[in-house]
Amino acid sequence: MIHPIEYRYGTKEMKRIWSEESKIKRMIWVEMALLKALAKKGYLSFYEVEKVRRNALRISPERVKEIEAEIRHDIMALIKAISEVSDCRWIHFGATSNDIIDTATATQLRDSVLIFEEKLRKLALLLAEKAIEYKSIVCLGRTHGQAALPTTYGFRFAVWASEVARHYLRLEQM
Repeated sequence: MIHPIEYRYGTKEMKRIWSEESKIKRMIWVEMALLKALAKKGYLSFYEVEKVRRNALRISPERVKEIEAEIRHDIMALIKAISEVSDCRWIHFGATSNDIIDTATATQLRDSVLIFEEKLRKLALLLAEKAIEYKSIVCLGRTHGQAALPTTYGFRFAVWASEVARHYLRLEQM
């Protein structure tokens, strides 16, 4: 574990996306996508790809970690684990370790952004509701940390809703 969000502060959804098991499954998915591309070019049949895929889905993260402890290389451990359950010489052909890692990480980021978008959307709606609910309740305005003209809690909530909505739109543009 690298960061407290992974094990202490993260939501169940984020922990699932960023778990070691998810990382390994995603790297297997990338390797299978590579095999499909090679099949399209005629290096192997789609039947072979499907056979490798079915077998690769049975690989446990624990097995990959066992191999990694021996050889001290995460992607080579993954390739060896796939090779143990499938006889295919085209696994990892034409790829670097970073090709696999970066693509798998990109899928984790994509899925994380989808969660962020949904949570931001809900937060913006909640803040907008609170802006309406508290539109008449006066509070002390502040400027540069000093007391200023009165404002309303509704206005403050509206400003926050606007900021969150703006961040939501930025995230959607990624």
